[in-house]
Amino acid sequence: MRYLIILLALACASACTPTRDASAAATTTPATTTPDAPSYAGEWDVTVSDTPAGTVRGTLVLSEGDDGLEGVFVVEDAETKLRSVSATDAGLKLSFYSSQYNTDVNMDLKGAPSEQNLIGTTLGSFRTTAVRKM
Repeated sequence: MRYLIILLALACASACTPTRDASAAATTTPATTTPDAPSYAGEWDVTVSDTPAGTVRGTLVLSEGDDGLEGVFVVEDAETKLRSVSATDAGLKLSFYSSQYNTDVNMDLKGAPSEQNLIGTTLGSFRTTAVRKM
């Protein structure tokens, strides 16, 4: 009788204890993917208003490189490589050399990387807007 009680207690204990596979499955967390952080990378329609040469329209093409953002500014099929481009707390700063006007051009655009419209200035005085292409 004593053996029967011990055997019954062991059977109950083993029935209440999860198996190794079940406990491993219970502690495994499903893999989650984090969405990509917003970025300025992509194509932007840029308008620089009321310059001495009139309103200038072009396309800003940005990509994420090994060292951060990089890209080109394209106006009337003339492609100019950006010298520098960086995201700031306020928005986006970029510079390039314009051989057409023989000058360094700086753009300062305000807005978050998740926004579709950026507003700022070029050369510190010309109203500039950039609209993300879809």
